[in-house]
Amino acid sequence: MIEFAIPPSLRTPVLALGVFDGVHLGHRRIIAAAAEAARRRGTPVAALTFLPHPREVLEGTPPTLLLPPEERLRRLRLAGADDAGAIRFTHELARMEPDEFLAELARLTGLAGIAVGAHWRFGCRGAGNRETIAAFAAERDLEFAAPEELELGGERVSSSAIRRLTAAGELDAAAAMLGRPCRIFGRVVRGFGEAASLLRAPTANLEPAFGVTPPDGVYAGAVPFPGGKRVPAAVNIGVSPTFDRPEGARRRIEVHLVGFSGSLYGELLEVELLERLREERRFGSPELLARQIRADAERTMEVFRKS
Repeated sequence: MIEFAIPPSLRTPVLALGVFDGVHLGHRRIIAAAAEAARRRGTPVAALTFLPHPREVLEGTPPTLLLPPEERLRRLRLAGADDAGAIRFTHELARMEPDEFLAELARLTGLAGIAVGAHWRFGCRGAGNRETIAAFAAERDLEFAAPEELELGGERVSSSAIRRLTAAGELDAAAAMLGRPCRIFGRVVRGFGEAASLLRAPTANLEPAFGVTPPDGVYAGAVPFPGGKRVPAAVNIGVSPTFDRPEGARRRIEVHLVGFSGSLYGELLEVELLERLREERRFGSPELLARQIRADAERTMEVFRKS
């Protein structure tokens, strides 16, 4: 049985199917192909993702997701889907034969067509592929599209490539695949308080939940807020070596919102990473660190104005 949610108003859609983590340029190519097929039939486009990530169910080790589920659905709509929903991925679903899965989708939605990535696999033991879907569509006079995967700089655009590039600090290459800056999403938690009390630089300490954390260092970034407001932010990733820390202290993400005032404790924050400014290093005194933070904030403003 397939458990999923798309609005009942989206009957007889062209379905774009995939995990779509990141909604990167390759994913948007699939949505565009679905939209083109939908125009031919005069029907809507519905994008369907899978939650939780299939690897979490099948292997117990999910990848670091690039986007929260709600943001993934929002970006699928921005990419051109009339609406987006999620199929609940279970062991039962993983055991379905490819034709059984497709027939159930058709029964539940009244399909007009299907669009997937050229190398997408599905069904029991990954037995289903684009040829399976093409044959299914041909038998039922459905639209079918499977655009070839996109390449940038000789590398296939994929969520795994974006994770690897971000973790290696290659933010420009990762952002090129995403079509937008890399982001970290997390809850604001209480920190040690040195920035506010000693450095007079109020800082949001982020507990990351989504997005890959790049190597330690200081980054120019930005924090978007509801309503379209976007605030420049100097982001420090590391262990703050100027201050003594308990043994085994974890890496932290400290976000200094330039010119911002107000409490963000408990808020879910989205942080864009625009450019790496420098490595994280130990300073001889809090005063020297404070001076460097001011310089980082000035440089952040320069980068922000160009973004």
